[in-house]
Amino acid sequence: MKRELALLGTLALLPAMIGPLEAEARSLVAPLCGGALVTIPVAPTNAPPGPVQGPCCAKGCHNTSSRKRLDRSQ
Repeated sequence: MKRELALLGTLALLPAMIGPLEAEARSLVAPLCGGALVTIPVAPTNAPPGPVQGPCCAKGCHNTSSRKRLDRSQ
């Protein structure tokens, strides 16, 4: 009985041990209210999504003068 439970536990954890499988999307399919489908082709790229950013935008520049100062005299 214990052996079967150990095997069942191992089989249940198998997807977690393997991890997610790679998938490649070639099109997006969206259902419409009337029952029809819209298919949008997607070209695969190796670049990350979004526009190219410089190092300043990636780190999030902040100017401390735009923050309200605490008025301790109140």
